[in-house]
Amino acid sequence: MKSIRTSITDENELSQQLKSKTSSKQITSSTKIAPSSHLTHHREALSDVTLQENKHYPRVKLPQTTHTVSHRHTASSSSASKIQIYRQSLQDQQDTNIHQFKKPRLEKVLLKGGSGGDDDDQATDDEFDDDEDKENRYHDLELNDDDSKNQLISEEFEQIDDRGISEDEHQQQQLVIDDDDIEGSPKPLRSPFADHMPMQPIWTNSSINEIRYVIQKYSRTTLDEKDEDTYDTTMVAEYAPEIFNYLHELENKYIPDPDYMKGQDELKWEMRAVLVDWVVQVHSRFNLLPETLFLTVNYIDRFLSRRRVSLSRFQLVGAVALIIAAKYEEINCPTIQEIAYMADNAYTIEEFLKAERFMIDVLEFDMGWPGPMSFLRRISKADNYDYETRTLAKYFLEITVMDSRFVAAVPSWLAAGAHYLSRKLLGRGDWTELHVFYSGYTERQVRPLAEVLLENCRHAEKNHKSIFDKYKERRYRKSSLFVQEYFNSIM
Repeated sequence: MKSIRTSITDENELSQQLKSKTSSKQITSSTKIAPSSHLTHHREALSDVTLQENKHYPRVKLPQTTHTVSHRHTASSSSASKIQIYRQSLQDQQDTNIHQFKKPRLEKVLLKGGSGGDDDDQATDDEFDDDEDKENRYHDLELNDDDSKNQLISEEFEQIDDRGISEDEHQQQQLVIDDDDIEGSPKPLRSPFADHMPMQPIWTNSSINEIRYVIQKYSRTTLDEKDEDTYDTTMVAEYAPEIFNYLHELENKYIPDPDYMKGQDELKWEMRAVLVDWVVQVHSRFNLLPETLFLTVNYIDRFLSRRRVSLSRFQLVGAVALIIAAKYEEINCPTIQEIAYMADNAYTIEEFLKAERFMIDVLEFDMGWPGPMSFLRRISKADNYDYETRTLAKYFLEITVMDSRFVAAVPSWLAAGAHYLSRKLLGRGDWTELHVFYSGYTERQVRPLAEVLLENCRHAEKNHKSIFDKYKERRYRKSSLFVQEYFNSIM
């Protein structure tokens, strides 16, 4: 009996132990479930917050597809989706000035502006394409009769070293005339397209002597301890003279032909102004750097100096030049699809790619033309980098891309003239010796340029409407409106 009782008691103890284990498992399982429920509540709270944020900051909805696609196809169609988003945003814009060349095509607008006939509106693409080569449309670009590198201008800019001017440099080919030859000489102010007469700085004996004196006075062999740029590593003050001497060499090396329109069969200087106006609008739409705009115009002029271009390919030259310049200067440059859309899809992507390779080959991979912005920053050092003066000077600099007289003008002279005019309108004082030292030009050399720039601003909406509208914005200090107020005040 004792053994039976002991066995019964043992069974009861085992059953109690099993019950206790099962209850402990339930407790542990309940403790494990509790955190997950807490996380779900936390996720719901986060989703509520994101929903509230999305109400204030809605995202752009991408076009949804009903079928599944591969990863490679998704990557290749990302640019197409960007174009669709970009197109939708453009439709929402009320200002349609950016599309004034989209319909009708650019060559139709150019023909209508050139001849004014009613029959030009009926022009088709086939009238401008060669019958034998309609598939490869970019072959309308033809070689000039003489493809040699002609001397683009008969004078070269005298190299101004911050450490002095040597006699050998002074004996280079220069446009040096006596002071008596320009005293009292009339300087008529004309329309930019009246008769194309390239402008360039005039070198006289007095201007050369003045620059020599200023350089000998302000040049240093050691860094100035009182200058803030000495302690700024990004300014590389110890190499600045050598850098700008090299930039002066490049600005003369990459000068276009000032009379290249004589070798073009279908183009005129007025048509170039229309194309540059379109480039300015596209450049402003993508918020690109000022250096990109000046580099684009330089590529266009240098390319047209070496190749004849048909009217139907004229817009393609400007668009491809903008693509190459953006790749050279920008961090985030627009895609070819976006530029093609801005050109009203008049050319295929394959044509853009082939034209890009062709233009780079024609320019012989010489893409490093120094624009006027580098020289403008150098001259601003004489004004302690005054922001208002430099902003207004940027407006005058962009005007130069529209005027055919400045096609072969060196950018350092354009920057000096724009800065000089900006100081005059703002009442910042005279052209000091420091300005001569940092620019390399005297007041008598930049005054004729400033007069032409000011005259172009008198009829701004006619001569450069896109640039005028661009600089009406607040971020540019409403520079174009300020110039118009100046004209109203003197009348």
